[in-house]
Amino acid sequence: MRILYLALGVFDKGGIARYCRYQIRALRELAGEDNVQVLSLFGPGPNDLEEPFAVNHAGGGLGLGSEAAFFLRAMGVAAVQRAQIVWSSHLRLLPAALALSRRTGAPLVVNIYGRELWGGRLRLLHRSTLPRADLVLSDCHFSAEFAASAYKVAPQRVQVIWGCADLERFAPRERNLELLRQFGIRHHPANRYVLTLGRIDKRARHKGYDRLIDAAAALRQYPNLILLFAGAGDDLERLRQRALAAGLAGRAYFLGAIAEDALCDVYNLCDIFALVSDRGPGRGEGILLTQLEAAACAKPVIVGNEDGAQEAVIHDTTGFVVSPRDPAALSGCLERLLLDERLRLEMGRAARARMQTHFSYEKFRERTRRALEALGSGRAKLTPRRRFRIRTNTYRK
Repeated sequence: MRILYLALGVFDKGGIARYCRYQIRALRELAGEDNVQVLSLFGPGPNDLEEPFAVNHAGGGLGLGSEAAFFLRAMGVAAVQRAQIVWSSHLRLLPAALALSRRTGAPLVVNIYGRELWGGRLRLLHRSTLPRADLVLSDCHFSAEFAASAYKVAPQRVQVIWGCADLERFAPRERNLELLRQFGIRHHPANRYVLTLGRIDKRARHKGYDRLIDAAAALRQYPNLILLFAGAGDDLERLRQRALAAGLAGRAYFLGAIAEDALCDVYNLCDIFALVSDRGPGRGEGILLTQLEAAACAKPVIVGNEDGAQEAVIHDTTGFVVSPRDPAALSGCLERLLLDERLRLEMGRAARARMQTHFSYEKFRERTRRALEALGSGRAKLTPRRRFRIRTNTYRK
């Protein structure tokens, strides 16, 4: 099965790029590496993934000329490869992917996630093109149901493939005290650390960084509650000043961008992971891989109840699902976990067990295989096969 995979970007540290890298890995294992041609509109940047990732072509990013050149390259690859599936990893690439699909006669697969579904200037274009896809893959049931209702996508054409975490890489570890010292974080055995991780920029304010600061400020009677903000972006300085104004000097630390090889240790610095997103036009999430990675490290996770993130947690078992509109609910959950070590540990163990049952890479690959079989219409079933080397470009910074 020959697949032309069009990616918006696979080199950055964001959740969508990470989801796509898992997906490309699964497709290469299922269909054979030489049968999966990966074209990425964005090439690697200076603050992107430190590890190399092989693709067949990397473009120049957004812009009329760059996107036109990318589309022409994709047309050439589709013709030479005689693609049997055209795969769009993002709604931004859907019009180009649809044109390629109609030109080649290959079925069209489209990934959908969260924020781009809820609104934006391209919403009308997507409403006319998304229903024409042969298969729509959503990272959560919430987004899948929204696509079926708001975009009029036939429900039988929508499937859910939850994101995953590499459970060997992301696992419980002892707290790395040397890493705390490197970040300049004060350490005391009585301290309880709450971590949030993601892009800290103006377009990501729906992720709830401000409401986490407000929740910690409401618990000022617990000076051992320490906030850790991991991530970089153009909103970092505003958030730092907001934490100071809220009286959290010495209790809120901003770690900046995290290197891939330090990511598991950063999750294991914390006792609780919290990312309570809200939803609105251009705002909202599917299941965030940071929430799954924290759960894989046996951390109780607190999420919001307005978008797909709620599927990452079983309320009162692996963490808490709260309304982002209810500040007292978030501070109450933090206080409960802060005071009850047994509850924290029990929820963390339950979170890790749920990851092993539902969110492993093996489960992700199996769901991908079933989706391909459903699309295959009688083609031979795909089974995992041994990898072999093909001609790709491995981009490094």
